[in-house]
Amino acid sequence: MAAALHETVTLNSVHPWLKRNDTPVESCPNVVSYTHDTGSGPVLFLIHGYPQSAFIWRHVAPLLKSRISLFIPEIPGYGISSPPNLPITFSTMGLPLLQAFQNLFPSRPLILGGHDRGARIAHRLAVDLPHSPPSTPQPLDLRALILLDIVPTLVQWQAFASAKASTAYFHWPLLASPLGPEMILAYGGDKWTHAALDRIGGGNEAARAAFRSDRAWEVYESLFATEGAVRGSCEDYKAGAMVEPGLQEQNQREGRKIRVPMLVGWSERGLGGMHGDVGEIWKGWVQEGTRLRGFGCGDGVGHYLPEEAAGKVAGEINGFLDEVLGR
Repeated sequence: MAAALHETVTLNSVHPWLKRNDTPVESCPNVVSYTHDTGSGPVLFLIHGYPQSAFIWRHVAPLLKSRISLFIPEIPGYGISSPPNLPITFSTMGLPLLQAFQNLFPSRPLILGGHDRGARIAHRLAVDLPHSPPSTPQPLDLRALILLDIVPTLVQWQAFASAKASTAYFHWPLLASPLGPEMILAYGGDKWTHAALDRIGGGNEAARAAFRSDRAWEVYESLFATEGAVRGSCEDYKAGAMVEPGLQEQNQREGRKIRVPMLVGWSERGLGGMHGDVGEIWKGWVQEGTRLRGFGCGDGVGHYLPEEAAGKVAGEINGFLDEVLGR
């Protein structure tokens, strides 16, 4: 039987300088990741979102490789890495990534970064690490946080009071519902993925060409044609509805906020059009005195910033790293 497209067109098939790793860890049978090691210093996590894979970082990674080591994982339960051993939450998807990272980069500091659902995992880990150290071989040294095109999960659910916002984000309650996986499988996970990519992407033709390059849409459609990717990602959205908002409410009440320098980026056309100044929203979620830098992507760029605006994203990340780590 021929291999599926997402099994042959991968991040390291496009960039052979990235090493593919299959890492069994305590919390997950196998974490797939792609790594590049400069030899020392902090390592940047780049966690993908929905309905995608680590392939989303193919344009950004080459623009960062000379600056910092990279750890680019496949989210557990999204069809490539194994599902975590515990029921899916942002924490249980994140823990295997931390354990695999420490296996591959022992005793190295980390910078958490992510887009979309990957950014939500990174946010949860950044809040929890100072208070509830996870089950990792050594203590973790978190230096900074980079979040692309999200507001806090609780804030996005609160925005559903707007008919416009709830219509734009209709997939959130759909994927979180008991019927979500069956409905998507019946429709066709590949067709659903194509529609999602087309609907949330921007209107800039050059950006859309970059977004579709290297057969990317076909790669994502191939992955989400599998039952495992559909069911695992729906469990992610279920956790984002039933678990994470309550945790965020509790964290805000208790003053458990982000304590490390933070960079946030967003689509001015999409998330910015809904929420306004996204950076201003995040000010309420960081500890007082913590460095917070924000940037918007204009020119009709949509949600998929690492593909639609790779140069802008990489430039902002490199500038932020210069501020946080020094040249």
